[in-house]
Amino acid sequence: MMKSETIAVKRHSFLYRILHWFIVLQVLLLLSSGFAVSEYIPLAWISRGAARSLHILMGLTWTGTITFFIYYFMMSGEYKWFGVSKIAPAFDFFIHEARSFVKGKKVKSPVGYSRDEKKYAEKIVPTEVLAWWGWVSLWTIMVLTGLALLFPESFGFINRLCYAIIPAFSKATAATRFIHLLVSTGMVIYMMIHAYASWTFGMVGSMISGSNEEPVIDLKK
Repeated sequence: MMKSETIAVKRHSFLYRILHWFIVLQVLLLLSSGFAVSEYIPLAWISRGAARSLHILMGLTWTGTITFFIYYFMMSGEYKWFGVSKIAPAFDFFIHEARSFVKGKKVKSPVGYSRDEKKYAEKIVPTEVLAWWGWVSLWTIMVLTGLALLFPESFGFINRLCYAIIPAFSKATAATRFIHLLVSTGMVIYMMIHAYASWTFGMVGSMISGSNEEPVIDLKK
C-alpha cells in the first residue's frame, strides 16, 4: 500500500553520477563536432579540421566511457531493474503515460522504498527500461558506424551492411556516414525525451546530489 510518507534515500553512487554527466558532456561535444563536420547538416562553429579531430577524440573516449559504464552498471547490480522481462510492462506504462499526457494528467510514479527491509520496492519508472535499451541500441549503432568510418579496412563488414540497407549511395562509406548522422539526430530527440521524463518524475536532483525523497512502501502488507 502506497503511503504519503517519504524518506530520504541514497539513490545513485558518486561514480554512477560522474559517469552519467561525463557521458552527457561527451555526447554534446560529439553532436556539436559531428554536425560541424557533416555534409548534410553543416553547423560550423569551429573549422572543419578541428571539428573532425575533436569528433574522433571524443568518439574514442566516449566508447571507452560507455564500456566502463555498462561494466559498472552490471557489477553494481543496477541491471536488475532493467531486465528484458520488464520491457513489455514498460511499453504498457509508456502507453499509459502518453494517454495521460494527451489528457493533461500527470502519471503517478511507481517508485517506492521499503523502510523495514531497507531496499527499493521499485527503483525506476517503467519507461526507464525502454530508455535504457534504447540508449544501448543507439550507442551500439553509433560506435560501430563510427569505427567503420574511422577504420574502414577493419570494419568493412559494417560499411557493407549499411550499403545493403541503403544502396542508393555511390559507395558503402557514404551509406554508413548517413546512418551515423541519422542515428545521431535520433539521439538528440531521445535526449530531449529523456530530459523531459527525468524532470517530470523529479529524478534530476538525485542525479546531482545522489539522494532523493522516496515514497515509503510497506512490503509486508
